[in-house]
Amino acid sequence: MARAPEPSASDLKVLDPDGRFRERLEADRRAIAELGDNGDLSELKRIVHGLAGAAGTFGYGAVGDIAIALDDRLVAGETVGAPGIARLLAALEQALGKPGKSA
Repeated sequence: MARAPEPSASDLKVLDPDGRFRERLEADRRAIAELGDNGDLSELKRIVHGLAGAAGTFGYGAVGDIAIALDDRLVAGETVGAPGIARLLAALEQALGKPGKSA
């Protein structure tokens, strides 16, 4: 799959002038880490679907690509398992500048 072009800094100023999307990424990262413990599949689906639709638009292409792959699997009724969730968490942590932190 070809990745869409990354938005420019000026595009991001228009799309997310106050940086709230980055705050959303942090909230999603925390929620996904906590969901790994309680297994709320419907909440995981909601978060992954949202990231699949928005992350690339806001300049987080790697997060978006992983979320799209996981969303496709969830929509197909497949499980994503711990490795898939760990991959998404790692991409979120890298995007947020939080190396090796997942909770």
